[in-house]
Amino acid sequence: MSGEEDKYYFPETLNQQDRYLGLPLDELIIVAPLILLGVLNDMSTELTVIAGLLWALVRYLKKGQGSYWLLNFCYWYLPTLLFKIAFRQIPDSSFRHWRA
Repeated sequence: MSGEEDKYYFPETLNQQDRYLGLPLDELIIVAPLILLGVLNDMSTELTVIAGLLWALVRYLKKGQGSYWLLNFCYWYLPTLLFKIAFRQIPDSSFRHWRA
């Protein structure tokens, strides 16, 4: 009976995201490289402040939406060249009317 408690993992809610260092993946991708660069280049204070401001901006833009909402926002409203690698399988967002 001692091993059965650890056998299954039930999230607290159905839409609970995986978190790394307390942050969802989309926020961690923005914050972690800046903090790492700041530590490596002895500019930890300046880049930590910038990382904090960017983190607050991302949180403000999401406002209760999920991480995929931010990805969809980037797909529709940012230039296509920025996300050519991430959105390889789907057409450019400039082609808004698909033909059957």
